[in-house]
Amino acid sequence: MARVIRFLEEHSDELINYWFSTYYVKSEEYQERKCIPGYLDAQYSEAKRLFVQSLKKCSTKDVTESVRNIGEDRRDMNIDIEDMLKSHFDFYTALMEFITIHHDKKNLDCSVKELFSALLELRKIETSSALELYKGYTIEPSSTRF
Repeated sequence: MARVIRFLEEHSDELINYWFSTYYVKSEEYQERKCIPGYLDAQYSEAKRLFVQSLKKCSTKDVTESVRNIGEDRRDMNIDIEDMLKSHFDFYTALMEFITIHHDKKNLDCSVKELFSALLELRKIETSSALELYKGYTIEPSSTRF
C-alpha cells in the first residue's frame, strides 16, 4: 500500500487534472459556476488539499470535518445532493482508473496484491467520506441548531 500512496502523493496534480478534465467538467456544479472568477482555481485547490489530507490521515477527525464542511458548502451553494455525490464518486472512479492505467503502463511499480489492497483501502475512504458529505449536506444549518 505504501508504494501506491507514495505514487499518488507524487502525482496528485496529474490525478486532479485527470478527474477535472474527465469527470468534473460534466457536473452541474461545474456548468453553473465555471464562469465565476476564481471558482475553478478554488475548486482545484479544495480537491487537491482534501485528497492529500485524506492520503495522510485517512479517517481522522480533520478529514471528517473537512468533508462534512464541503457537504454543508454544497448545500449552501444550492448544489443538488445527487450531483454532489455523483461528483464525489466520479473522483474515486477517476482515482481507480488513474492507478490502474499507471500500473498497466508500469509507471506504478507494485505487486497486484499491493494494488488490490490499496484499492480496497481507497474504497473504504470513499465510503466514509461519502457518508460525511451526506451528513454535512443534510445537517441543520448552524443558525437553527440549539
